[in-house]
Amino acid sequence: MEHRVETPFFRAVDAKSFGASVRVARQEHGLTQSGLAELINASRHTIVRLEQGENVSLGTAFAAVRALERDIALIPRFSRLDLKR
Repeated sequence: MEHRVETPFFRAVDAKSFGASVRVARQEHGLTQSGLAELINASRHTIVRLEQGENVSLGTAFAAVRALERDIALIPRFSRLDLKR
């Protein structure tokens, strides 16, 4: 998928740190948990679970990423990755 503008990444190594990244991005956008839930057609409880690193559907997690204007790159643990900016 190609983007017209560069967007920030979520940097997370597990569900808990991913949830924390979602929370920070949501707050940066000035959204409440209810506001994000409404944007992605989910319940506030689902957003709470996502931000706490609990199980939510992959579709819900990706919808939150899109709504928060972030990108996500999945990298296997055994891979070597050099990020350059």
